[in-house]
Amino acid sequence: MAKPLPALGLVIGVIATYAAMVCASYATMRVTMRIQVYDAAVGKVLPWVLALAAIALVLGVLMMVPVIGSGVTTGAGLLLTVVGLAIVLLPVRQAFDLSKLFQFPGTKYFGSYLLFDGSFIVFGIPLLLIGIRRWAVDAKLAKLTQGPGQLQDGYQQPQQWGGYPGQQQQPPR
Repeated sequence: MAKPLPALGLVIGVIATYAAMVCASYATMRVTMRIQVYDAAVGKVLPWVLALAAIALVLGVLMMVPVIGSGVTTGAGLLLTVVGLAIVLLPVRQAFDLSKLFQFPGTKYFGSYLLFDGSFIVFGIPLLLIGIRRWAVDAKLAKLTQGPGQLQDGYQQPQQWGGYPGQQQQPPR
C-alpha cells in the first residue's frame, strides 16, 4: 500500500472541484435555458447532460484513488461548503460578485441555480465529513502498516528483556 498523501489530494480536490463547479454551472445553465424555452430536444440537451456526467465521473475517480482520495474528498467538501455558505449568508451584491468567480470564461452566462439554491451546502457538508473521517482512517492505517516495533520516524526500539519483538516482558529474577 502506498503512503497516503492527503495534503496533495486536498490541493487537487480544491482545484478539480473549482473546475467542476465552473463547468457544471455552465452546463446546468445551458440545460435550464433549453428547458425554459421549450427547446429541449435530445440532440441539444444530451451533450450538456453528458458533460455533467463526465464531471461527476472525473471527481468520483479522483476521490477513489487510495493515495489522494481522502484529501480530494475533503477538499471538494470544503470548497463546496464554504462557497455554498458564503452565497447564502453574504449580502446580495457580494453573493452576486462571488458567483462571477464561477463564470465560464468568455461567456455571458454567470452563476447557475446550483450556486443559489443551497445544493453546494447539501453536497459539501457530507463530503467534508466523509473526507475528514477517511483522512483519519488513512492516517491510522498508514501508522499501523509501518511494521512491528517501529515508531513513526522509523526508530527501532531496543529490546530490554531479550527475545523476539512483541514478546511479553518478564521481570528480572
